[in-house]
Amino acid sequence: MVQFTYPGGRFNATATTLKYLLEWAYGILPAQHSDGPSWMPNDRYDITAKAGGDATDEQMKRMVQTLLAERFKLKIHRESREVPVVIVSLGKTAPKLFPPKEGETHSIHIMPLMVPGPGPDQKATSFHVVATRFTLAQLNEVFSRHLDRVIVDQTGLQGDFDFSLDMTPDEDRPNPLDPAIVLAAMCDQLGLTVKSTKAPVDFLVIDSAEKVMAGN
Repeated sequence: MVQFTYPGGRFNATATTLKYLLEWAYGILPAQHSDGPSWMPNDRYDITAKAGGDATDEQMKRMVQTLLAERFKLKIHRESREVPVVIVSLGKTAPKLFPPKEGETHSIHIMPLMVPGPGPDQKATSFHVVATRFTLAQLNEVFSRHLDRVIVDQTGLQGDFDFSLDMTPDEDRPNPLDPAIVLAAMCDQLGLTVKSTKAPVDFLVIDSAEKVMAGN
């Protein structure tokens, strides 16, 4: 698990694999990089780091990229490959993304809620998502992992936002993180337009990496 606090510039990774650290630091999905050494998705590490100031999300990711290169001797190169993507753009009305309040920190909370299920006396789990001081790029990164597709941002929106949404299952889609439910929430509750297509994206080829022993 990776946690990043802004303001504050504190980074914590607990029992996290190098594979996931690579994906977080470069903002990519599992389908956007080669496999690398066999231990990358299995060996787990605890990492704590503190930036010199109130580092932004992008600055913290660059710091972790440097850490991966220095500690794990990670070497990569980039290619372009065509893959399924979701294009996000603005709809006909203003999106339901609001300016953050003073003193808020960058965070996202996904809270499970019990809702009526498809049959009598049945319950299902709905997710209530609350995000504060989130950029649209960070929102897309969170949802990309559930969709297993790259999200291409064509909204032109910049800056931090607050937003909330609910992902509620139904009889046909019992999983609240079903891609259709996630996409519908982005459209109906955030006022965004989404379209599935194919497009070329960045792909990272892992040339080499060295295992680091625990405690080093």
